[in-house]
This record gives sequence, C-alpha cells and structure tokens, in this order.
Amino acid sequence: MRLERIWRSRPPFWLRGLAGIYALGWRVYEGAYRVGLKQRVWAPVPVVGVGSVWVGGVGKTPVTIAIARLLHESGRRVAVLTHGYGGSRYRETTLVEPYEEPDPAAVGDEAAELHLALPEIPIAVGKWRVRTAQAALARWSPEVLILDDGFQHLPLARTLDLVLLPAESPLGNGYCLPAGPLREPPSGLRRAGGVVMVGMEAQPQRLPDGEWGGGVPFRCKGKPLYYASVVPTALLDLRTGTRLPLDALQNRPLQLLCGIARPERFVQTAQSLGYIIERVHTYRDHHAYTPQELRFLSGKTALTTAKDAVKLRTVLPQDCDAYVLLLEAHLDGAITQRLLQL
Repeated sequence: MRLERIWRSRPPFWLRGLAGIYALGWRVYEGAYRVGLKQRVWAPVPVVGVGSVWVGGVGKTPVTIAIARLLHESGRRVAVLTHGYGGSRYRETTLVEPYEEPDPAAVGDEAAELHLALPEIPIAVGKWRVRTAQAALARWSPEVLILDDGFQHLPLARTLDLVLLPAESPLGNGYCLPAGPLREPPSGLRRAGGVVMVGMEAQPQRLPDGEWGGGVPFRCKGKPLYYASVVPTALLDLRTGTRLPLDALQNRPLQLLCGIARPERFVQTAQSLGYIIERVHTYRDHHAYTPQELRFLSGKTALTTAKDAVKLRTVLPQDCDAYVLLLEAHLDGAITQRLLQL
C-alpha cells in the first residue's frame, strides 16, 4: 500500500536514481536484441503474448484465460506458456496435461490458477520460454501458443504482443522500479502489437488517445488500442468446489486474505459488492501460506483470490468457511476480431 502511494507521486531523488540505473540496465538488454547481437526465436505457429510494462496486478491472468478460452472455443488447439515463478520446478520444463491437477508448490500459483480456470487446455511451465514452447509443440502440436506475462521475455518472438495497462493510470508516475511501477521504460511500448486498457467496469467508457486515467500522460502512438474489463462473476466454495452467486456472502463478516501484487484492487472489488469486511490480511505476492500463520481464521469466513486459493486448500483451519472471488475478463470486439484472425 505504501509503495502504491509512492508510485502515484513524484518519488524522492534517491529512488529516481535507482530507477535510472534499472532503466539503463534494461535498455542494454533490449538493445542487444534490437541491434542483432542476440536473436529471437520464432515458433512455427502463432504466439500471442499477454504482458505489461507494469510490475503486476494489471489483470494479465484473467485476460490470458479469456484469450485461451476464446481461441479454444473457436476450434483452435491451444497451449499456454507460463513461467511458474515461486514453484520448486521454476527452472525446469513441466508439462501439465488437460485435467491433470498440478501441485502449486511445484509449478507456482499462477500456473495452478490458469489450470483452475482452463482445465481442458494444456499448460507448459518453465522460466525458459523457448524451451517450454518447443516442449509444448512436441507434446501437443498446438495451433496457437499463448505466452502469459512475457512482454519482457525477448528470446521467444511473438506474432502478436498485447500489453496491458490499468485504465485508471496507464503509466503510474512514469518511473521504473523501484521509484515507480514500471518494469521497463515507457518507450518499450514500441514493441507492442496492441495496447489493452484494463478497467474494472462491466461496460467501460472508451476514451480518446491521450486522455486515459491519471499520472503521466499516455499516448498510444499509432498502436491499436483495445479495452478489457475484469469483473467479478461468482463465488467458489473452496471446500466443495460449488459456484455460488455473488450475493451469497451478503451480511456475513468477512476476513479478506490475499497475497497478490496489488491487493487494494481486491479490497476495492469486495467493497463494491457491498460485503462486510471485518479485517484485511495482505501478504507478499506469491506468498507461501502455512497452517500456523492461518490459525486466526478458525471459525471465521474468509474471502480470497483465485491465485491464493490454489495454495490455501490444504492449510486453512478445518472450521474456516473459505470462498474465492472469481473474476472474468471481457474483451472488446476489436481485440476479439484480431485474435480470431490469427
């Protein structure tokens, strides 16, 4: 929360200095590919990248799920590539077959979250994306590969690179880490095949180029501009797997529990649904929960995210009623049409 406040304002000089060093390092890395010192690898099938210049919490996973589902339902054979950060097999290549239940401790929480939403679609997990792409092609012969959270991963070339930005403040304060929320300088958007503004409204208002959100002025500079909304759709009973309507928890005091990049978004969504929030418990992104630290939830009703839920099933107290707030990304017609042309 404190870091978020810094990222909305002009940071102190020493943080800006560190951000400058970080940005310089990134420019050297990117420049090696731009001038041909390093070569990108092209797959024999279309590769759709879903990423961001933001450090996290922009809705990449829901949008990846929506794209995979769209292409799968159109009749394409699809495989998803994800890095598996936080999993013990992060530096290996792990292939998760359709309907195979992955271990979040091995493949990471985001891979497990993807499988929870897309049980019928295979997922290749591993830090080295070229290697995971090759393994996925050899095992499943997909017609399209979807690269989750890979905009800064340059070795694997993409047919279409979609960059997600939060509609309320596309570039934050414009600084790279640690002074701001950006993984790379805004100039990196030149590599994008399209920019996707992500909002929390079910029926978003489209704004002209240059008028999006607050913070540093943003212009798309000739790139296709799309919109996606990420909205709550249902609740999932973590014990039984039963889907419930969003109003099923009305009038029940809730303990909010999350370990994600931008927890304030989860809190704001719960508040917008009119839930009674008794207390909010936030942890670091990708936090590994233990039964001991969750004993305080005994006899309580907890609400959590899908990313956290895959790690909480076995560590929550037996007498804790736990529910997952399910989110879904809705893509606008322009981006849907573009994807179906691949």
